[in-house]
Amino acid sequence: MRKTAASYLRSTKDRSDVSLDSQRRELRELAAREQIEIVAEYSDAVESAKSENRPGFQRLLTDLRSPTRGWNILLATDTSRISRRTYFAHVMRHECEKRGVDVRYSKLPQDLDPITEVIVHSTLTAMDEVHSLMSRQKGLAGMAENVRAGWRAGGRAPYGYALEKVGTGTQRDGAEVTKTRLVRDKSASAVARYLQERAAGATRRIAMDASAVNKAASTLIGIEWNALTYAGATIWNVHAEQLPDGGYKGGHKRRPREEWVIQRDTHEALITWEQAETIVHRLENSDRGKAVSAGKTGNSAYLLTGLLTSPQGGKWWGHRQRKQTYYRHVDANGKNKHVLTNHVDEAVIEKIARDMNSDEFVKALAANARQQTNADDPAQELRTEVVRLNEQISKTMDLATSLDDPAPALRKINELERTRKEAAEQVNALEREHSAQEALRQVTPDGIRKALDTLWKDTRELDTPQMKAALKAFVQAVELNPETLEAKVFYRVSADRCVRMASPRGFEPLLPP
Repeated sequence: MRKTAASYLRSTKDRSDVSLDSQRRELRELAAREQIEIVAEYSDAVESAKSENRPGFQRLLTDLRSPTRGWNILLATDTSRISRRTYFAHVMRHECEKRGVDVRYSKLPQDLDPITEVIVHSTLTAMDEVHSLMSRQKGLAGMAENVRAGWRAGGRAPYGYALEKVGTGTQRDGAEVTKTRLVRDKSASAVARYLQERAAGATRRIAMDASAVNKAASTLIGIEWNALTYAGATIWNVHAEQLPDGGYKGGHKRRPREEWVIQRDTHEALITWEQAETIVHRLENSDRGKAVSAGKTGNSAYLLTGLLTSPQGGKWWGHRQRKQTYYRHVDANGKNKHVLTNHVDEAVIEKIARDMNSDEFVKALAANARQQTNADDPAQELRTEVVRLNEQISKTMDLATSLDDPAPALRKINELERTRKEAAEQVNALEREHSAQEALRQVTPDGIRKALDTLWKDTRELDTPQMKAALKAFVQAVELNPETLEAKVFYRVSADRCVRMASPRGFEPLLPP
């Protein structure tokens, strides 16, 4: 029986980590020994194994679930390539077993008995997670020490400062290691004047006019949140850990102040420490400052921002006034329209629920889905091209071994390999799309109704940031007319592409105008 495999490669920023080329060579050697043909490759460069949101890994997961994937073995050099999280490593192994895919690692013996294999796999995945945690702790400790020594711990310079590189006298890979610190730039005086005015109690408009710092309100609030930095301190560990699905761990972007690392007098200050404390204290007790901060964390109260438009294409923006939240639209003549967010959100959610329970909507969705199907195999020619390139690479490698100077042949192999990889990626993409289209070909109204019911029940149980992300997966836009407050919802019908489909009832009044 022909043995076909997909290989997965992953490298990180860690200088001691193995390169993609080294992993690829090791897996090819394993495949040659085991008489396995590698027909697909997935790779992620400089990606963390603590997150599963890696582009190559996500393509691997998609193809793993496809009945037309064309391989039944998954090759990786070791367990840490897949994940450094023990739980997910076991889940991934279970998913592969369930779909008849054998996972093999080049750094493990290939003839382990089942009991020994379970013990070895469990031990290695646990060690992978321990290594990940230890690496993180060492990295954080190193960054904290850098801050205490007065150096930046990464990130861009705040407006009014620039980054200056300073040599440390240490060499790495033939180049001097540098660290960065903040120095004033040409905008420093204007920023200092703006912050001094704000500390004295001036409104943002007055402070802008006095300083000529002409920035958007959200940018000005961001400058103010950095007031302690403008007072000459390097601040680190302010922001909470960002979650893969959006938002921040604990629901707040900023950690409690007692967890911050604050090193004063690390660079030239633009304002005094007392002025900075006054500005930060005012922000912490300001509704607008909290709203802007929440909006940037993905914890905003505005469920439909990014989805809500006017029929003319204008945007509706989130707006807070007197402790109320609104969606605001400004037309070409500068006319404002405000609608309470909870009124719009509830009306749109109710409309989506009605659509999903509508026979008319289900039939329209089924018809729209079937229109996307294509019976022909779109990857046939490219698949033949990949086979031809594999043969050419093999012949060129044989030639290289017989030459006194193999360099030209090796360069040709690299060129062919790049072409083969691009073609293979196109094959994978086309096969995914074709597989999705084949699934759509079999779709029935009953199947769609059950799927919609499950989707909507799951969505309604999410909090606001998660629901916002979920809505964007199946709602492309909501057109809300500022004059009549009639609305139309445009849905996504996807087979690895987005097709715009409106609610079959078209525009409906959502709210009294």
